[in-house]
Amino acid sequence: MRARTALAIAGLVAGVGVAVPVAPAWADADGCEPGMLSDFNGDGYSDAVVADPRATVSGHPDAGRIVVLYGDNDGRIGEGSRQTLFEGAAGVGGTAETGDRFGSSVTAFDADCDGYTDVAVGIPLEDVGAVADAGQVRLLWGGPGGLGSGGAATLYQSTTFGIPLQAAARFGAVVDGVEDVGQGGTPEPDAHVLAIGVPGATVEGHPNAGAVAVRAAYDGGWEYHWITEASPGIPGNPETGDGFGSAVSCNWLLGGSDIDCVVGVPGENVGSVVDAGNAVLIRDLYFSDEYTATSIGQNSAGVPNSAETGDRYGFSVDTVRVGSTGRVAIGAPGEGVGSRRNAGLVQLFATSGGSLVAQTALHQNTPGVDQTAEAGDRFGWSLAWIAPGLGGSRTRLAVGVPDENTSAGVNAGLVQVFPMGALTSDRTWTQDSAGVPGAAAEGDRFGASLAAVHGVTERAFLVGVPDDAGNGDGMVDVIPLGGGSPRAWIPGQGGVPGSATRFGTAMAAVHGGGSAG
Repeated sequence: MRARTALAIAGLVAGVGVAVPVAPAWADADGCEPGMLSDFNGDGYSDAVVADPRATVSGHPDAGRIVVLYGDNDGRIGEGSRQTLFEGAAGVGGTAETGDRFGSSVTAFDADCDGYTDVAVGIPLEDVGAVADAGQVRLLWGGPGGLGSGGAATLYQSTTFGIPLQAAARFGAVVDGVEDVGQGGTPEPDAHVLAIGVPGATVEGHPNAGAVAVRAAYDGGWEYHWITEASPGIPGNPETGDGFGSAVSCNWLLGGSDIDCVVGVPGENVGSVVDAGNAVLIRDLYFSDEYTATSIGQNSAGVPNSAETGDRYGFSVDTVRVGSTGRVAIGAPGEGVGSRRNAGLVQLFATSGGSLVAQTALHQNTPGVDQTAEAGDRFGWSLAWIAPGLGGSRTRLAVGVPDENTSAGVNAGLVQVFPMGALTSDRTWTQDSAGVPGAAAEGDRFGASLAAVHGVTERAFLVGVPDDAGNGDGMVDVIPLGGGSPRAWIPGQGGVPGSATRFGTAMAAVHGGGSAG
């Protein structure tokens, strides 16, 4: 990664620019060496994090907690000891309070290049002083003693980015972090991008117009960005209810050593088309003086389909980089397929020649794809990419369809996994699939959340079922790729702490890479 001079970043809220001071850059650090993915304690085994933001902590309902599931010598992800973390615990800080919802979002990456994976935790309904639901994010540091042992958590809120606190901003509603392996040079502390969605932010007097806060660390220095549709170079205009930052995913999409982010704007009106939704690709978050961004909505050149009322395009977003290819998936769970309202769609993109090129618009009526598009399925509600490796030669995309009606009942839900280059070889998973723990039932919403973990000896999709009918505290199904039997993490079983509320609402995902696409 090339060295740059750190600049002050202007944040725009309600038309007021606020300069944010940043540290001077250091030279000659090209980023983190690629290390073990999802390893919070550095023991060489693969770990996972599952959030329960509605959990009661010390008598406070909806305070929220996360459960760390450590790996051990059986080689499987998360099948060793367990740890529970919440506000007030060692290495976390803060105080558990009613309604905070600690763990509404989580992301895992090695933020400080020390070889221990770290986790950023969103607390979007945290009251900051007298400002209700302003929201915060805490970055928990990995270390030899596990997550939280690497030092006191780092706290982020809007004032970190030079922006006044706002009620109902929901800072931390989504988070995504990616460590910067750059060109593989000598590591220095801090080489990453941490992107934080603030979909409730008021911008130029427009409530819920939304923002994304980005901490971009490079070459030993760092920059703070507060990005809205009012920022120079960002397409669109801030409007009430846009929800810019409702989804965000960052990766090395367009080549080189710089990190790009895709931001979902599901409440965007496209012309007179209400809530059609949009997405924005922001290139190279290490540049601080002006943004280069591109709209990649359904009315963009080359994108099939068109913006329609209620599509909610940009509701979900995920990215992956494999070899020289970057891939983007954008969910539009409100998309109508024929006359079937809210059937859902996922738009795929891939990089070519330094540009992002639209590919298939994928839905359940795509020729050769399993299932049939039906009203209310909401295909694309959740998304997760996983890179090839450990014997798997294809990049795969998991698509959550939590409101799918199956023979088990209404909104039982399912997940479809699509291998790139062979989309019609998709595999459909439900809780009635052979070997999957649990039993499909009405209202389960299997696939309401998704994550992928690329471990040392196992690659797996994590399928969240926080509304599972058979396990009232929620559960997570683990679907290994390339062999191995599915298994489940269930509160009160296998060492997973009980007294959960909606275990599986979110899971930490680590961006992995591979050599083939």
